[in-house]
Amino acid sequence: MAKKKVFIGILIVMLVLSITLLSACSGGDDGTAVNPEDTQEPTEPSNTDSQTTEETPVEIRVAWWGDTTRHELYNQILDAFEAEYPNIKTIREPASWTDYWSKLTVQSASGGAPDFMGMHPFYGSDYVQRGVIEPLDTFIEDGVIDVSNFPQSAVDSGKLNDIVYMIPMGITIDALIVNNSMLKDLGVTTPKLDWTWDDLKVIGTETRTALDAKGAKDSWLMDDMSGIYEMFRVWVRQNGRVDLYTQEGDIAYTEEDVEGWFTMWNDLRKSGIIPDAATATEYANAALEDTLLVRGKVAIRRAPANQYKMHCVALPEKELIMVRHPSKPDGEVGEFIYGAHFAISSKTTPEKKLAAAKLINFWVNDEDSIELFRLDQGVPANTKMVEFLTPLLDEQDKPTLDYVNKLMPIAKPIIFAPAGATEVDSLFKTLADEVRFEEKTPGEAAAELISKAQPILDSSKK
Repeated sequence: MAKKKVFIGILIVMLVLSITLLSACSGGDDGTAVNPEDTQEPTEPSNTDSQTTEETPVEIRVAWWGDTTRHELYNQILDAFEAEYPNIKTIREPASWTDYWSKLTVQSASGGAPDFMGMHPFYGSDYVQRGVIEPLDTFIEDGVIDVSNFPQSAVDSGKLNDIVYMIPMGITIDALIVNNSMLKDLGVTTPKLDWTWDDLKVIGTETRTALDAKGAKDSWLMDDMSGIYEMFRVWVRQNGRVDLYTQEGDIAYTEEDVEGWFTMWNDLRKSGIIPDAATATEYANAALEDTLLVRGKVAIRRAPANQYKMHCVALPEKELIMVRHPSKPDGEVGEFIYGAHFAISSKTTPEKKLAAAKLINFWVNDEDSIELFRLDQGVPANTKMVEFLTPLLDEQDKPTLDYVNKLMPIAKPIIFAPAGATEVDSLFKTLADEVRFEEKTPGEAAAELISKAQPILDSSKK
């Protein structure tokens, strides 16, 4: 019965994702600025990339983001791939989330993007418009990349202008990972799945009082998330906005939305519910094993639901749970479905493009890979791989499926970020830092974001 429930849940995932992505595909889960002058027409599909013989020895650079645990996992997958394709050697370039996008911006500007790379819908438009990402339609037509067991919605999630540029790794929803053991030790109320921003303030005050009683001045309830643009996305959707952007690629939120966001986090900081500015900045880009949550300095951290198991591995003696982002009692639902993707560099050789395409196919369609990969980037898009994987899931995997299944019925469609979104994201982070260090007031930061964000997007449309 449990297996049947999980599989039904997966079918719901695919159905809702279909609605989500079909509604979003006419539009444009940190990153860095992209120079608008680099913008060029997207590369058209090539018919030459699938002609290389399998016997040709080739090396490809493979890049992804993550922490040490993920690096170890992906190395195992790449080892399995090399065993199946002995003529292909992978040069591996892992990085943290922030470092990954900073590095990719520089590499792609000089034509040196990795042959095989992780890509995210939040940044996809920028890299497609700059001609960095190779169209994949020819590889799909030739059967090098098999999407026959993917729902059309999953295939469409990697499309721009009706051309496939990305293949989904998996499907997920954001969560707040809670160290419930820490809260129990402090005698603090455990947040419920459906909690509110007011609940956060109450629990945060309880936590601050309990920590002070223990002399733990260097601990807090949760991370400072004021500079996370994707979490701000939940906030503006709760405020009734269509998303961060409109279907036409314009800013969809208001100056009032931004000021309210920064003001709320300022209040949490002054109340000692989140860390001081210096601490928050110090740990902003920490690998998972060095985060404040794993160090036992906070009880709550934001992460995609598929990273729940990684946190369990990092905190094996602790009880971890997942809850939603706090909601507004009179607000709209902010949750949305998304997922990371794989892509290929358009600037590399035909031989390397073919090898990278084979790696994509192996990663998402081969049982040896899926048995290792599991739910690392969410529920597999390949429905046959879901069937294969379900009986293999362990006790640390099940909460991820449960969480996704619970939120799937209420999650609403997203609008893909337009070209220029990475530069707006970078501006948002900078302004969040300036508010954090009291260099700007929330109102000043809000006014600057609104005055600069739309011109950035407008310049990317030209």
